[in-house]
Amino acid sequence: MQSHFTASKGFITELLFREFMAQKKKKEPEVKEEYTFVPPDFDEKEFLEKDLKVTKTVLISALLAVVFGVVAYATTSITFVLGLLLIVAGAVALKKIFEFLPWDISSVENKTWLGNGAMFFFLALGVWVLLLNPPFSDSVEPQIGDLEVWNGNYMYTRPYNNVTLGAEITFNATVTDNGGLSSITFSFTSPDLGDWPMAKADDGRYQISYTFDSTGTYNFTIIAVDDSGNSKSMPGSVTVVVV
Repeated sequence: MQSHFTASKGFITELLFREFMAQKKKKEPEVKEEYTFVPPDFDEKEFLEKDLKVTKTVLISALLAVVFGVVAYATTSITFVLGLLLIVAGAVALKKIFEFLPWDISSVENKTWLGNGAMFFFLALGVWVLLLNPPFSDSVEPQIGDLEVWNGNYMYTRPYNNVTLGAEITFNATVTDNGGLSSITFSFTSPDLGDWPMAKADDGRYQISYTFDSTGTYNFTIIAVDDSGNSKSMPGSVTVVVV
């Protein structure tokens, strides 16, 4: 009996001790682990040198782009395609070009070269296009399009094979140029009926009127010349019939 009582007393004591320790643990404040930020090592001199190299590559790339744009313009008299290929080749091979220059470019990242290449392409292209247009030069020929053939308020459709004999027929077309136009001439080539200047109408189109006095097929050519002497021609034909 006494042994059983002693065991019970020990069990109760252990329970009370555990409860006491649990209460004590709740009351004790938690110790938070403090975090101390340690900044990484920063080499200001190395950073400035790298930044200077990147800036230098950008400036040199811009200068090379201007040079390539001028060279592309110089090749325009041969073909426009050659100038464009020259600019594309310069943008792609830009990093290789720098390897021939007396600068260390090992620290310049690939993304910087991609940006420099894109800048090179668009800048060189802009210089090229700028030099191709007035006031620097004009090597672009006029453009002729949208030919229309009218009989009063009636517009003929291609191939203009039912033009009315004896009616006043009006030919008009859109003529544009990047500079100024010197002349727009309408010529009958077969049969040879002469040349006539086309007048600018209120709608901005150039036109001329002619009355055919015999049936048959008439070949004609519209010739536009700009102030720089560049010319463009557009041929056409009509068939005159008795309606």
